[in-house]
Formats: sequence, structure tokens, C-alpha cells
Amino acid sequence: MKEQKRLITATAFLCLIPAFIGVLLWNRLPDSIPVHWNMQGAVDSYASKPFAVFGIPALLMVLHLILVFVTSQDPKNASVPAKILKLLLWICPLLSLFVALLTYSNAFGVSIDVGMVATIFVGLLLISIGTILPDCPQNYTIGIKLPWTLADEENWKATHKLAGPLWIACGFVMILLSLLRLLSSGILFLLIIVILIVPSVYSWKLYKKTHQ
Repeated sequence: MKEQKRLITATAFLCLIPAFIGVLLWNRLPDSIPVHWNMQGAVDSYASKPFAVFGIPALLMVLHLILVFVTSQDPKNASVPAKILKLLLWICPLLSLFVALLTYSNAFGVSIDVGMVATIFVGLLLISIGTILPDCPQNYTIGIKLPWTLADEENWKATHKLAGPLWIACGFVMILLSLLRLLSSGILFLLIIVILIVPSVYSWKLYKKTHQ
């Protein structure tokens, strides 16, 4: 329990690291900072310097703490393996550092292929989640939470055994196509549909088969 509390504190602090970096760079940062890019890697949204430096890290830290709270209130939390909870704790801190890398580098005119870097980050996240899905026990916070997976443990297990390799495969495909500069918004949308719809349809069919 103490180790988990220390990890929660450390990861929450990491969410705010970009704010400390922003303070050090404050006088060198422009008043308007890029915070969003389209699929082609072009900036399509700017934010004020205070929001970019303090607002985004603060929002991600709040999201992180909400995630921690929701997970801790799950009645089946005790059955979730520690490695899954640890991965959950690292999502927001890594996202905060990743966003800071993009915003600060772009603000200083450093050329980064934002679209490629972002899709590689998402691909790695899919691979990481995919590796833990087959071992994820029934719970109300993490995993493919459908009425029939939550109602039937065997359905949950079978669905997550399918979903794990599928998410890993889609993550690798996303990274490969991004490196080859072949990843379009249409293909990205298709990959997202695959990882969400295929396991859901599979679990539904299992449910109908066992309830005929």
C-alpha cells in the first residue's frame, strides 16, 4: 500500500514537470503556443502561454487523480494485477511529458513530424495495453466493459484473450505505417474500429451462443 501511494505521488508530480520546465523557459516562450495538430502535422490550434505551461499539465494531473480515485473505488480492484495498475498510473504522466515535448519544441521552431511522433506514441500505448489485456481480471474500470463480459467471467476471459493480440497487432501496424508515411486518417479510423468493434462483436456472439 505504501509503495502504491508513493507511486501515485510520484506520477502525479511527473504530470507537472512540464509546468516547471515552462517556468524556466518562460521569457523565451512566445505568447501563443501551438497545442494541437491535424493529421498532416500542421498546427490548427494555439493556446495562451499560461494555459500551455500551467493549464495542460494541471488538467492531466487532475485526470490522473480522477483515474486513481475511480480505480480505487472499483469493488473488484483487489483482483487487478499490480502491473496493470502501474501501467494505468503511467498513462497521464507520459502523456503530459509527450505533449510538453511537442509544444515546447514547436514553440522554439524545432522541426518535429508531430503526426508521426503522435501515432508512434499511440501505437506503443496500444501495444502496452494489449500485452496486459489477456491477464486482466473482471473489473469495472479497466478492460472491455460490456454488460455481457461483466456478467460472465468466461466471456470476459475469452474476449480479452482475443483483444490483447489484436491491440498489439494494430499498434505495430500503426507504427509501421506511420514510419512509412502511409498512415492516413481513414486507415487510423479503421484501426480504431477494429480494436473496439471486433472484440465487442465477438463477446456478443459468445453471449448469444451461451444464452440460446
